[in-house]
Amino acid sequence: YSRAVAFIRSCAEGADEKTASQLRLPAGTPLLRVSRLCTADGRPAVYCEDVFEKSLIRDDYTEEDLRQPIFHFLQQHCGVYPYLDLTDLRAIPADGKLAGILQVPEGFPLLYMEEVDYDIDGKPVFCSAEYFADGIFRHTVMRKKL
Repeated sequence: YSRAVAFIRSCAEGADEKTASQLRLPAGTPLLRVSRLCTADGRPAVYCEDVFEKSLIRDDYTEEDLRQPIFHFLQQHCGVYPYLDLTDLRAIPADGKLAGILQVPEGFPLLYMEEVDYDIDGKPVFCSAEYFADGIFRHTVMRKKL
């Protein structure tokens, strides 16, 4: 597949209760939400919304800087190094918004990944919601018993 970022949008917002809890911040804390649609061979494949504390940003950036993976942006513009993440995976039906973005019928099953990433000290540094259209990506899980 040839991959591309079809669009990117960013907006400032205050932390709602859920996001504040995920990031261990007071509700209303200023956040930056970065939304991306990635394509595979021109077909919508992944829609992702990354959210992090706006005060982490140390220098000027452009929308082009936000095209890179969020990990790179956080390292280069925030001095933040995500170390591990906790991800919840489940199937959800596409609502009207997601159906329009991913060009699938409303109710179409999507793989949903809700993720919180932490730095080496265990502090949450960003959270994301990722929606995967079926038939493009394959997700494999390896589990090891200790």
